[in-house]
Amino acid sequence: MPVERMRMRPWLEEQINSNKIPGLKWLNEEKMIFQIPWMHAARHGWDVEKDAPLFRNWAIHTGKFQPGVDKPDPKTWKANFRCAMNSLPDIEEVKDKSIKKGNNAFRVYRMLPLSERPSKKGKGEEHYKMKNN
Repeated sequence: MPVERMRMRPWLEEQINSNKIPGLKWLNEEKMIFQIPWMHAARHGWDVEKDAPLFRNWAIHTGKFQPGVDKPDPKTWKANFRCAMNSLPDIEEVKDKSIKKGNNAFRVYRMLPLSERPSKKGKGEEHYKMKNN
């Protein structure tokens, strides 16, 4: 039986609050704005231990990577993380604050409060009423 895993948003909040990943931090915790280090792997000085721990941790958490068993694949880890982030309806990138090039590249995101989250497509009020009658 599969182990229940945390959803991405609470997992990400836990990662930010742990202060264990350099560069992953709240920029404004009250507004739920945070930054993720996002250095391109082709940059000189890129290091899997320094520049990919968040992506590796997500791969481990989702079962896509087992240390000591699987060959490290930071490119895939990062792509999977990016796709997961882009699929979240309650986290949005603050594109004008992100810096995507250089040695200190990072992306800035904002976690939307409940009041601003888009409703699930096809699962609006009518679906709820039908399901619970």
